[in-house]
Amino acid sequence: WTEEVPEVGMPGCRCIGFDNIPGTIDIRLKGSEGKSSLVSYPAEIGGTCSTWDEGLHPMCKEKHPPRWCKQRWCYVDPCSCDLSEHPKVTMYLPDAAFTGKSLYYSYETCGSKDHFTEEYNTEACVNQESKDKCLSFKNPRGGSKCAWTGESCLGWEIVEHPLCKKLVEKASKSGAVGPLRLGAAALALVLGALVA
Repeated sequence: WTEEVPEVGMPGCRCIGFDNIPGTIDIRLKGSEGKSSLVSYPAEIGGTCSTWDEGLHPMCKEKHPPRWCKQRWCYVDPCSCDLSEHPKVTMYLPDAAFTGKSLYYSYETCGSKDHFTEEYNTEACVNQESKDKCLSFKNPRGGSKCAWTGESCLGWEIVEHPLCKKLVEKASKSGAVGPLRLGAAALALVLGALVA
């Protein structure tokens, strides 16, 4: 017997759950040749666990697409995500925010292994191996994108946001490495300007 991961993600790290939003969001992405193109994703991208990139991302249309193309992922609230793998700040919608925090994604909550971040999202906080490199990244609003834990680099909110403090304290007490081992209407307000 195998338990299928719900469309809304695992308990302890649910997808933020926006759904049935009409329209599209244009996202600028690079293919394997480094050429940039504008790709129209459904406006509800990341609202539930799905293979959002399959058939849309330029690299996922190639003859031999990367393995992450067939992996399910969704956007999550980093302060409500208590899984062993940290969620990452999105590169698709860098200007977007959810409940005042940067938009974060997770493959783990959807039962997938994250091959995307290491292979494609090279500016993800978790890929930065030094404090200087970690702290050099800024979000589009001018604030810090990443924060250094003393051992690793994570999204700023995971380490510094007051609502995430309980997860940081819990992980620190458990000895985990580093400090941390909505509805459609809310998302429509956040992403309203991005919907085409």
